[in-house]
Amino acid sequence: MPHIHKLLTGEWVDPVTRLPNKEFAQIVLNELKESNEFFYVMHIKLDFQASDKDIRNFVMSRLSSVIKHSVRIPKDFVCKLDNNDFCIVLHGVQNAEVKKIADRIRDSLHYLLLTYGHEKIKIDCQIEITTVGGAQDGDRNTL
Repeated sequence: MPHIHKLLTGEWVDPVTRLPNKEFAQIVLNELKESNEFFYVMHIKLDFQASDKDIRNFVMSRLSSVIKHSVRIPKDFVCKLDNNDFCIVLHGVQNAEVKKIADRIRDSLHYLLLTYGHEKIKIDCQIEITTVGGAQDGDRNTL
């Protein structure tokens, strides 16, 4: 019951992106490790320059929207981790499709033009793909 309470009260929600937070992601990933089913996990590391907290929050809100719209809802889900990092859990997908999703996210972020006042914000990202669950040991690929 404490898990449901934390979900309902928003304790597991990042206030800027409105996505599930790192604590929620860790609990889910630990449970998935024990699953007989196979899951891919994308760890997205974003790099950008923001001169203050308001600009950073603006950028993070926009980036979370781009990332959310790049996955297959409701099969996949996105979580906000620490700093400028996100993770996506994908299920029922082949390796080639995972790479297409990663490419789509990377391209969407690369071509995203964000402007806040007079600041133009360029986004760089790195995507690492691991596997959990099933009979697999976590493969790592950086795209």
